[in-house]
Formats: sequence, structure tokens, C-alpha cells
Amino acid sequence: MTIIKEVAEKIHPQPVKFHKGLDVFFLFLCVVYVLAGISLVPFHGDESAYLILSEDYDLVFKKGEVEKILFDPAGKNKQYLRLSTGAILAFSIGFARDITNNEDPINKWLWGSSWEDNLALGNLPTPQLLNLARTCSALLGAFSVVMFFYLALQLFGSRLAAWIAVLALVTQGGVLVNIRRAMQEGPKFFFLILTAYIATYILRSLERMQIRRSQYFFLGIASGLTLAAKQDVAPMLLAIYAALAFMPVFKKNTLQYFFINVLYLGAATLLAYATFLAFMPAFWRWWESVLALTGVALVLLQIPLLKRDRIAKFLTLAGLGLSVGMTVLSPALWTQLHTPLVSMLELRESIVGGQLNVTSEQGALDMNSKMNRLSFLVENTVSTNVMYMETTSFDVPPVHAQIQAYEDSFLSGRTGMPFVDGVVLMLALVGARTLFRKAAAESVYVYSLLLITAVFLFVTIPLPWQRYFLILQIPYLLFVGVGGAQLSGWIKHLTSPASFQKETAS
Repeated sequence: MTIIKEVAEKIHPQPVKFHKGLDVFFLFLCVVYVLAGISLVPFHGDESAYLILSEDYDLVFKKGEVEKILFDPAGKNKQYLRLSTGAILAFSIGFARDITNNEDPINKWLWGSSWEDNLALGNLPTPQLLNLARTCSALLGAFSVVMFFYLALQLFGSRLAAWIAVLALVTQGGVLVNIRRAMQEGPKFFFLILTAYIATYILRSLERMQIRRSQYFFLGIASGLTLAAKQDVAPMLLAIYAALAFMPVFKKNTLQYFFINVLYLGAATLLAYATFLAFMPAFWRWWESVLALTGVALVLLQIPLLKRDRIAKFLTLAGLGLSVGMTVLSPALWTQLHTPLVSMLELRESIVGGQLNVTSEQGALDMNSKMNRLSFLVENTVSTNVMYMETTSFDVPPVHAQIQAYEDSFLSGRTGMPFVDGVVLMLALVGARTLFRKAAAESVYVYSLLLITAVFLFVTIPLPWQRYFLILQIPYLLFVGVGGAQLSGWIKHLTSPASFQKETAS
């Protein structure tokens, strides 16, 4: 394939350059479109929480008071925020505030108080501060659209499929609202799609019966950054790793390839956890664990090459030395390795319990019903109706006015368009049929992203909140891209002169 591509580029250099230039221009317009709607998005109270958390940047880098943000089993001020959210956005906002010298006041949004009371207390961020914080999320959200293009292109080898998938993503109303807000969805989408993109290189290598250590190394780093962006991405990360683990079985590779692949995925998992701890400043007490896990991962990546590669032997010794050295320095590190995860899970369970109480009091959809959970999951995957708020305190005329002004703008994308949603669903079904009949590696990969993620979300998310289900747009819109390309192929076939002549002759 590479040789054919090189020959084609030599024979037809101008069309190739033109297509690449067109891709760049198209993606540039997509980035501009995402960023242009930042100031119009209706406000959400959680945006204030990330502004407050951005003050951790000041503590660490401006005041040098790192100990004030570190995890404490007894609990400290803001600890519940640090353990329930990712750190990447908060520190990005802090950095942006620093370089722009923005010193606007940051106040906590009081969820127990009314909209009017919060305004009277000055809890609504200034437009300058809010837009600055939103830009931090929207930039990564816009870059995630670019990464999505290359993910689709790498998977399907079709520019048309990539264009259609990106158009569907960059106009998806729920995605646009959430990546434009000063919340975690922008970083989450960027690093999650980056991880999925890196995984496609492993996918192609396994197809060629090749295994490259560097790809698993980058997969682990990207996975850790994704978790540090927002932890609710775990179901899709699991789907990515499960698809890669199954691929040697699907391709009927040897048992040796299966075990090496699993070994390297294990190393990537350790690297992911190490990266997660490194990019969550609240867990910097675990710095020895970060180095020890990296050492173990380094050893695992060398094992298959020990007999024939001198560098592998050197790296194995270096990895062992790092792990043993950290263990000697902190003997308890292995018994405390689970503490960050357990603490976050316990806090998340407590928070969700409180959120469930609030939603039940407000008469929200009963998610204890399996049918309600399933219908909510399907509806939020297929529909472009946007959930702008989760609590009744935002169900007030000023917020309604913000929503109306936003939806009146073409920058809002597809919001509540049943006919368009139906067309997109039709393309997704065509794409699902095409990939199912093809039964190739990319088929297994995309189906895994959709089905495994959907099952975990169905089982683990008891809240009728749209943003938890937005990651399903990634596999769903990949199906849409394939469906659009397939439909275009059918139309070209039916309208081609050869097809017309054949029908006339018959």
C-alpha cells in the first residue's frame, strides 16, 4: 500500500497536494467554528468550580505551597473537587490567568441558592474571566475535532468518511456546548480521541503481524493523560484495550503474538496509571510510585527482546533498578498504590448519591428502571437535544434567554433537529451494516468502542445527565462517516455510464 501511494503521488502530485490543502482548510474552519461560539454558550454553575480549582496553579507555581493541595485522608478544603475532577483543565485555566494577568475575582457558585441570590453575591464570573477559562477547554475541544479527522482517516482510509464524521461531530449540539464551557469535556475529548488514534497504529501493526514497543508506550502515556483530564472516560479506555487484546485472536495470529500483545498492554496500563498520578497534583505524594510503575513497565516492554537485543537488556536493568530503588526508598508504596483510586471511587459514590437525591426531588427521569436507562442512553446518542442544565435553579428566565440567543445563532450547530437526526441515524445504520459485512480489524475496533462503552455506561451511570454519555458520539459518528462514504459509493455506481449502459442493454 505504501509503495502504491508513493507512485500515485509521483504521478499525480498536484491532486494529492490539493486534497491535503483542502483538508487543512476544512479543519481550520472547524476549529474556528468551535472557538467562535465560546461567548454565546449559556452559563453552567460547574464552570465556577473549575475556576476555583484553578487557584491550585497559584499555590503550586506562584506561591510554592504544594503541600496545601496534596491528598489528605482526613480531607482538606477543596479536596472533594480535586478528587472528583481532572487536573488538566484547572491547571490550564490557572496558567492562562497567569500569562494574561487576569485577577478577576473567583467565587463559588452556591447550588443551594437561587440564580438571583448568586448574582447578588457576585458569584457569576466576569465575562473576561469566563471566556478565558472557556478558551482553555474549547481549544482542546477544537483540536479533538482535528484528531477525530485523522482517527477516521487512519481507520477507514477514506477522506470522504473522515469529512462526514468530522462534520457530524463539529455540529453536534451537545458536544459543542460542553467543550465550549469551562468544564472538562474539551480536554477529555482531545486526549480520548488521541488515545483511540494511537491505538489504530497498534491495530495496523497487529494486522501485519508486527509489534512495536513504542506504540504501546505512547498508548499508555495518552491513556494516563485521558484519565487526568476526566475519569468518566474509563469505559471507553477499557473498550480500546479490550479491542486490542482481542485483535490477535480475530486475526488468528500465533499464541506468541497474543501473549506479547497482552504483555505490552499490561505495560501500557501501568504507564497509564503512572501518568495519571503524575498529572494529578493532589497525588504527588505518590511520586515514588510513578517511578516504580514506570520501571516495571519498562521491564515488561523489553522481555520479548531480551535474547537478541543488547539495548533491551540495558533497559531491563534500568527498569529493575528504578523499581527496586523506589521500593527501598519507600517500602510501603506497593501497599498504598490503590489509595488514590479507592479514594476517588468512594468520593464519586458519595457525590452521585447526593446528585441522585437532588434529581429525584426534582422529578427527573427514574434511572432505576432499566428501560429508562436504555432509552436515555439511546436518545442521547442519536438525538441532538441539548441538556443545558441539570437542576431547577437554572430553570429561570435569564438562563432561558441565554439558551434562546445561543440556539438562534448558527454557531450552536445541530440542536433539536429531528429530521437531521434521522438522516444521521440512517447513515450510522448504513455504516454499521457496512463494517459488519466487512468484518475487518477496524470493524471490531469501532464496534468495541460502541458496545463495550455503552454497556458500562448503562450499568454504572445512574444519572440522567447528558454529558456522561457524550463519549458515545465518537464511535457513533465513525459509523456515520462510513455510512456516508458507502452511500456516496452506491450513488456513484448507480449514476456511472457503465451502470446506465448495462441497464439499457438489459
